[in-house]
Order: sequence, then structure tokens, then C-alpha cells
Amino acid sequence: MAGQTAFVDNDFCFACGALNPAGLQLVFERDGDVLFTRFRPSQLHQGWRDVLHGGVQATVFDDLMSNCMFRIHGLGVVTAELTTRFRSPVPLDRELEFRAWLSGGKRPLWELSAECRIHGESGGRPLSTAKGRFMETPTEGR
Repeated sequence: MAGQTAFVDNDFCFACGALNPAGLQLVFERDGDVLFTRFRPSQLHQGWRDVLHGGVQATVFDDLMSNCMFRIHGLGVVTAELTTRFRSPVPLDRELEFRAWLSGGKRPLWELSAECRIHGESGGRPLSTAKGRFMETPTEGR
């Protein structure tokens, strides 16, 4: 990774930046080797009527998996590949819980998995899932 420019965090990330008034302002918590966030989408995040836009789901998955590598494993990463599977329509105005964990890989390319469920409803299959491959990279400011 010699010669690579470091990515710099200025707390204005669309997904998790606390300084971005138009962003999602996600907050992350750790549960063992799993990182999770809770998010209550509104009509501002809509695709079809009363359904969370798939691109917003993909954004949450992407940022959550990247932060999982940094906050749990101490590695700065950038997304190399992201695959999202939309299993069921995700409703608006319900608190959602997105969870991510390291599922494989080795330096410098790591594989992560994630899922989205309605918070408090752990039974059954997730509403959506994601898999991603993330490349280690120098970072600053996190």
C-alpha cells in the first residue's frame, strides 16, 4: 500500500457523518464481533410508496461493513464490491436494525456479510442482506 493516498474522514460522510445535515447520521454499536446500527427511515428515504429505497439500504450496508472493519478489526478499507439481495419490501417508519460481521478473506481483501431486520423481530429471514469485499487502505481521521 506504499504510495497510496490516505482517505481522510472529516465527519461529513453521507451515511455516518454527524456534521452532514442531509445525511443519515448513522450511529454504530458493537455486539461482540458484530457491528450494528438502528435506523428509522421516513418518506425522505422512499423508493416506491411506503417502501425504503434499495439504494438507501445499499448505502447503509456499505457504510456499516466498512465501519465494522475499522471499529472492530482496526483496519481502514474501501469498498471493492457490494452485492445486495432485496428479499422483502422494507417498510418506512419502523426502526430497522442492520448488522455486519467479517465473514472471510485475508489481507488485503476482506469479505463481510450483513443483514437488515425490523428491530425486535429476530425470527424469520432478513428483509435484505448484503455481501461485500473491502480493500485495506490508509485512512486518516478515524
